[in-house]
Amino acid sequence: MSFTRYSKPVPEGLVVCETREQMNQAARDHPETVLHDEDGGYYLKDMNGIPVAVAADSLCPELDKSFAEADTMIAQNQLEGEDQMGTDDGLDSTAGCGLG
Repeated sequence: MSFTRYSKPVPEGLVVCETREQMNQAARDHPETVLHDEDGGYYLKDMNGIPVAVAADSLCPELDKSFAEADTMIAQNQLEGEDQMGTDDGLDSTAGCGLG
């Protein structure tokens, strides 16, 4: 296991996750946590920002892909939301359709 992606030393005492299943188990063991992309890698942190688990280099490419996919989905949803908001002319959307 290595942590070459991280620019700062990884704190001791964290659960080290080399696979997605290990990270999933760490999240189940610590349900009040969020996965953060940070310092070139990924930390599972509690709600106070305290890391409880870290992704080893072997897991990071998979998490990179997942985060990129999530970012794409969020961007698409925001664009779709902007498109819907941009067409709002203040009229009921059913006006002129015989439904409103």
